[in-house]
Amino acid sequence: MTPVRIPAARPLACCLALLAWPALAMAQPLTLEQALQRAGDGAGVQSASEQLQARYAAHEQRQSESGWEMFGNATVGRYHELVTEDLRNDYYGRSLAVGVRYPLLGSLRKRLDALHDSARDASLAQIEQGYRRAQQRLAVRSAYADWWRAREEQRVCEGVDAVAREANAQMAQRLAQHWVLPSDAQLVRSQWQAIGDRCALQRDLIEDVRASLASLGVPLQAGDTPQAQALADRPEPLQAWEPQLQHNPRIAGRDTELASAEQRRKQPWYSAVDAYFNLSQSFEQRSGAADNGSGLAVGVTFSAPVDLLDYGSARQREGEARYQAALQAREQAQGELLREVGKVIAQQRRSVNEYQRLSQRRQGLGTLLDERRQRRDFDAGQAAMALQQAQIDDYNARFAQIAAWHRVWLQESALRLFGDDSPAFDALLGSSRAHWQASGERADSARPAWRQGVYIWDSQALLDPARRARELAQLRSAGLSELNVGLSSRQVAAPATHGQLQALLEAAHGQGLQVNLLLGDPSWIQTAHRPGLIALIGQYADLPFDGLHLDLEVEQLGWPVPDAHVREWLSTLREAKAASPWPLMLSSHPRWFEGQNAGANCVPCTLQNLGVTQVSLMIYTRAADKSAQRALDIAQRWPALKLRLAQSVEIDQSPRISWAGSSAADLRQQATHWRQALQPAGLSGIDWQSWTDFPRNK
Repeated sequence: MTPVRIPAARPLACCLALLAWPALAMAQPLTLEQALQRAGDGAGVQSASEQLQARYAAHEQRQSESGWEMFGNATVGRYHELVTEDLRNDYYGRSLAVGVRYPLLGSLRKRLDALHDSARDASLAQIEQGYRRAQQRLAVRSAYADWWRAREEQRVCEGVDAVAREANAQMAQRLAQHWVLPSDAQLVRSQWQAIGDRCALQRDLIEDVRASLASLGVPLQAGDTPQAQALADRPEPLQAWEPQLQHNPRIAGRDTELASAEQRRKQPWYSAVDAYFNLSQSFEQRSGAADNGSGLAVGVTFSAPVDLLDYGSARQREGEARYQAALQAREQAQGELLREVGKVIAQQRRSVNEYQRLSQRRQGLGTLLDERRQRRDFDAGQAAMALQQAQIDDYNARFAQIAAWHRVWLQESALRLFGDDSPAFDALLGSSRAHWQASGERADSARPAWRQGVYIWDSQALLDPARRARELAQLRSAGLSELNVGLSSRQVAAPATHGQLQALLEAAHGQGLQVNLLLGDPSWIQTAHRPGLIALIGQYADLPFDGLHLDLEVEQLGWPVPDAHVREWLSTLREAKAASPWPLMLSSHPRWFEGQNAGANCVPCTLQNLGVTQVSLMIYTRAADKSAQRALDIAQRWPALKLRLAQSVEIDQSPRISWAGSSAADLRQQATHWRQALQPAGLSGIDWQSWTDFPRNK
């Protein structure tokens, strides 16, 4: 079988990644995106979908009614027919008439109006379906935020009973020794009691929010835990939201009604005249007659109000009034929606400001608490009182910080009700993101661990038991500890590959190496081919990979890159993130993260909202200072991203962009320079493209 190859002559990479094996026995984070995927559309959307199907069926009925009709009549009777003034013919008779007719003038106009009304109703039902879907996602987001808050408060409460008992015992001892006033002791005891009462509620609160999520179609497993997501802290000004709001379901519904009123605004003169074209065949039998009678008739019938002119004038006034009413209703809806968005944006900004203030206060109280603990042995009385008050203030500050972040989360969820989770909407949330700072964390966090990685498109040696140990030894000797392993189409189809991968992972993890699944076919970006990517992820989902690395270069679908391709790329990442049991990372050209390009579809904004923060920047150049500076600029612009620098040693690339020909020692020395320059800014390593051309140690 010939391997399927991606552009640049690399084998089709089907890559596998799983959270490290020991973590399988522990609690697994359930991201918000995964919760939304689990929830699906919900009963409200399903109800709206059934309403939509009913409107479609009604529209088909109106279509049938707007064309030819069948009609017929039958009569039986005793007749006294005057033939002449002196001659009467008495007989029993039966007659039958059948035919077809077609509406004309006003009759046809009424049928077409009914057809347009049914199309409008179907359009409104479709808009209602979208609105119900947005409401469902809002409910899931809000319940997920509630779940996160309850779990985070539960973490704060861990061990609080023991701390409170010790504090009360110390206070009782000092009260007995008259080192503190009874009123002060009572005040401190009441504050500890309030904290204890709050913590006692947490179990019930968590059970309630789990039940709430289950009612939304998100059943939680025993080990599922919520995960804080990055939140927008500086949305765009209100005027920037106006174009996006034109697609809001409320405005779209008013637009549909306005279009219908516009269509009926001017009625032609014949609208009041009902008319039909008739074609009929009749049959007649008479008693005593030797033969039956028949006839074929063609005719036109008309009917109209007697006061036709006044009727037509009233219809014109009605149409104009309805159009003006629809126009004003549309303007009113747009104004109300804009004001609602403005209120939510303002509240969101206030919530972010309050969260930042409370975070700073909690950090200050944490420092104060540390100082109080250091001084408690110097003053048995007042120092002990001050320490307990600092502990109480620290607990309350943690609760306040969690509540503030929860409010920011709910406000952003409310903002998303006005959008459709598109890249354009993500751009309106702004490029800046706030991140949850858990208890005990400091803003000046430690530098990330530095690892050198490599793309391994040809993994035959790693999967071969006879060559695996030597290949791993060469990788370790080259200083490469993060392996992005791809598979050829032949390997994907082979039943033995699964067991070979399991053996590789056990051997690599035993040597402290990290192994990611590498996927690299750009056709997966396209909607039609995307199921292949999801299927590959599912095929190896039970293996303990450390990550899923997507090398999907949207530029390979054509240059210049249209916005539609970027949206498809981001949608692919969204679906892969939801399907993957492993952390998702990607390789990307730096253009999507630099100032002049990041705002078009705001790729970094969308990635942060998806929880995809690990990005390897493909800044291919032999000019090491330039690649480092570009990476540093991007790290400064997007501090929440966990960035790495990708470099090429491919022999088929230009010497200007590839380090091909360099010795292993030269590359180690250059990697050291990059580490000194990049690690302080938060970058975590170098990824080499690729192992096939990487220089081996002699």
